[in-house]
Amino acid sequence: MSAINYWVDIEDNAGNRFGAGPLRPRTFTSGSLLSASGEFSFEISSTDPNLSALQEKRVAICRYIASDGTIKMMGGGVIDKINIQISNEGSLVYEVSGNDLSRELTYRSVGRLALESNSAGVTNAPGLIMALAPTGWTIQNGFTQTAVYAGFDGESVLNALIRCGEHIGEHWRLGDGRQVVWLGVASTFSSSGLRAVQHINDAIAVENADSVAVIISLKEISDAADLVTRIYPRGSGNGSAILTLAAANESAPAGFTLDKANNCLINSTAEALYGRIDREIDFKELGPLSNTALDLQNAASMLLKASLEYLKRHAAPVKFYEVELANVNQVLQPGTTLRIVYRKIIEGVVVYDLDDRYNIIGAEQMIDESGLRTVRVEISTIDRQPVSDADYLAGQMQSARVVSTYPQLGVSVDNLSWRDEMDKDNAASFRFWLGDEYTSVQRALLRFRIQPLRSTVKSVSSGGGSSQTSSSGGGGSQTSSASVGNTDVTYLGSVPGSHLHGAGSHTHNVTIFSHTHLVDVPSHTHNQVYGIYQESSGNTLALSDLVIKLNGGSDLRGQVVDIGNGWYALDFTNGLVDDIFRPAREDNVTVISTATSGKTARLEAQLTLRGVVQAIAYE
Repeated sequence: MSAINYWVDIEDNAGNRFGAGPLRPRTFTSGSLLSASGEFSFEISSTDPNLSALQEKRVAICRYIASDGTIKMMGGGVIDKINIQISNEGSLVYEVSGNDLSRELTYRSVGRLALESNSAGVTNAPGLIMALAPTGWTIQNGFTQTAVYAGFDGESVLNALIRCGEHIGEHWRLGDGRQVVWLGVASTFSSSGLRAVQHINDAIAVENADSVAVIISLKEISDAADLVTRIYPRGSGNGSAILTLAAANESAPAGFTLDKANNCLINSTAEALYGRIDREIDFKELGPLSNTALDLQNAASMLLKASLEYLKRHAAPVKFYEVELANVNQVLQPGTTLRIVYRKIIEGVVVYDLDDRYNIIGAEQMIDESGLRTVRVEISTIDRQPVSDADYLAGQMQSARVVSTYPQLGVSVDNLSWRDEMDKDNAASFRFWLGDEYTSVQRALLRFRIQPLRSTVKSVSSGGGSSQTSSSGGGGSQTSSASVGNTDVTYLGSVPGSHLHGAGSHTHNVTIFSHTHLVDVPSHTHNQVYGIYQESSGNTLALSDLVIKLNGGSDLRGQVVDIGNGWYALDFTNGLVDDIFRPAREDNVTVISTATSGKTARLEAQLTLRGVVQAIAYE
């Protein structure tokens, strides 16, 4: 691809040009990377008439006039370094370099951005992130194939894009100008349409074949240092309060085994080939965005996706290839594929043979007086960049920042004391709440002991005092009869105290109306003697007399453990939580009752709740 003319414009972030005209560099080199920020560099003479426009943090854009007469952009970015070098002849040369235009995406923070909707993941995460980019930036196809559940707090737009893609195995690259192109998963990368070969039979024919490039040199890098067959992921939180795979509501795909109980994901296929290689990996930015069961499930499922992608990228020795090319008449882009055909034969024996399609993860273009060409590509059997020591240290620093910035899960221990009296007619009830501050409950342990009933009144005695009168109400009328001879006499009303009757046998028919009795009650007082009264052990309930229920469930007495010194323990964690270890309900009650008559007890208890809480602001 020849270029008639090329130059470098120095601009601000809005595209306004500085100086009276462009710079005229000797060469301009632009390197682009998959799902990362690339670099550029060029050299300019100190005698360039527009050198005064050159300044750090301004934007350098290389443009050229293609053979068809159109003006095109070759690359560029933000100027970070300007080095001045004195040549052997004594002339000054300015070496200018920096990151490509995606560096501008570090100038804006996404703030507190939650990639969720109704506590579930979203597929428009790249679009939501790029909506917070500097003015002038756009995104092509801002949707993911896999839903993303994540939250950010102060991340740059660039870092948010990188992390959004890496946990679901999807990718992006820098497009034309200030544009991000979302590519999706590597299996959907389009072909570059180019085939790179080692040998050519007709050099003249190859020069006119746009689909064939010549391999000048090839370097293979095989790295098995990062090979892992099983991963123990750690999400948000510390110690025993970390987010694990336990609440994930998705299963592992074929070839992988999910062990929720041990918080482990296993690449069964890789382990059969290379043996067991464990690694604990932190994903501290992954945690529930709010304190609901669905948020916890989606956070755990996102942790599972991130773990799965990590195992896929580290399941075998990784092969990277650095290939220098000639006769490349097109711009090769990261996120496309390249067909490589290379064979080395020594004394009739094939000692090296490549014939496959590889992912382009980096490409370097150069323009000079001879034209625009791709001079080097980095290809791989997988879809990630090789990790250097600097990259590792940067990742560790980022993890430290995440822990200090993002809401992390933490352990909380609450001790609730309780005392109550009970007998056959009165149960002992202990009510407690597990509010929305709890992300999960790890243990609920009730320790109690059975004591004799106690009272602060030791005895009661009675004594004299002034007399008092009380009365009681009478009943209905009654009738009696008396017979005098053959004559019946009926008396109505009250019967006189004395009366006369005629001779002979007789009966009285008497009606007694309703009435009251006025009774003199001797005056008295009650004298209470204060002190401690304690019921005898024989009249005190024993453990065998009790019925213990949580929230109206079955009797838990059989699960009680004697822990010595008169104390018992009952672990009823399973009765308080659902299948993802969240509180099954907020209001809870433990009821201890008995069917034994004539006995009482005083229960003294302490409930220890060990749970996980998260520093989330509630509205």
